[in-house]
Amino acid sequence: MARPLPAVVSLADGNPVAGASVDVWQADADGYYDVQRPGEVPDRNLRGLFTADDEGRFRFRTIVPRHYPIPADGPVGGLLKATGRHPNRAAHIHVEISAPGVRTLTTHLFVAGSPYLDSDAVFGVKESLIRTFAQVDDPALAAEHGLPNPFRHVDFPITVQRGGRP
Repeated sequence: MARPLPAVVSLADGNPVAGASVDVWQADADGYYDVQRPGEVPDRNLRGLFTADDEGRFRFRTIVPRHYPIPADGPVGGLLKATGRHPNRAAHIHVEISAPGVRTLTTHLFVAGSPYLDSDAVFGVKESLIRTFAQVDDPALAAEHGLPNPFRHVDFPITVQRGGRP
């Protein structure tokens, strides 16, 4: 039994946004982005650019992200220290959606149960952005998608506003 794919839909009417560009990026299992470790990891590691189908659907395969600290040296570190805040971000995937006629949306998808959801260093967490990365134990479905079994799965429909670039 195939699972429904996440979709990009219009806030105004709920219709799919066919051909929407879905740009995603995230940190690795150690909490680093590719640009933080040049020469150690491939360029564009854990980054992807996808196009939604005619029904606004898209799918991609990645690792479950991990929480990580932002750089705490320099002025940002001083600000964090002065305000008594830690430098940690909750585990998340960045998502940017763009398409003709819609306002570009840049957002996050946060991992339910991640540390720092209630104290994210950049105040980026909203309840509506937290999702459960559920474990799926279905050998047939795993084989259908070329995944090891069990695997994790998350649905995250994205709603965009009309009125962006032509």
